[in-house]
Amino acid sequence: MFLCTCAYAFSSVYMKRYSETEDPVMLSGWQFVFGGAVLTVIGFLMGGRLGHMSAKAFLMLLYLAFVSAAAYSLWAVLLKHNPVSKVAIFGFMNPVCGVLLSTILLDEKGIFGVQGIAALILVCSGIFIVQRKGNK
Repeated sequence: MFLCTCAYAFSSVYMKRYSETEDPVMLSGWQFVFGGAVLTVIGFLMGGRLGHMSAKAFLMLLYLAFVSAAAYSLWAVLLKHNPVSKVAIFGFMNPVCGVLLSTILLDEKGIFGVQGIAALILVCSGIFIVQRKGNK
């Protein structure tokens, strides 16, 4: 988790720096191509194999690739035009969007208990407080 957090921080700073002279959407695209190639090679070297893929599984893979590419491209554009500290806090919207999408697309209803609603409210409140405090 620590290494992931460090990589996320470096990625945000470098994306901000390089997007000043390069197209942020292209930078995101190259990150996906290079990162996907590296992870694919590592996966195959460690014994991973692709089994039979149904049409539904393939469509889900395309959907996930599109959502990821769109999100990171938007993220890069936001970093180009805003300070990293103002954009990074919105990374905490990931669990909120994940819960809402899984409820809509996967018909998962369990999250809307007291704990789930409280967690979503706390995440959104934290984002609001940080953004509001930063404007003063």
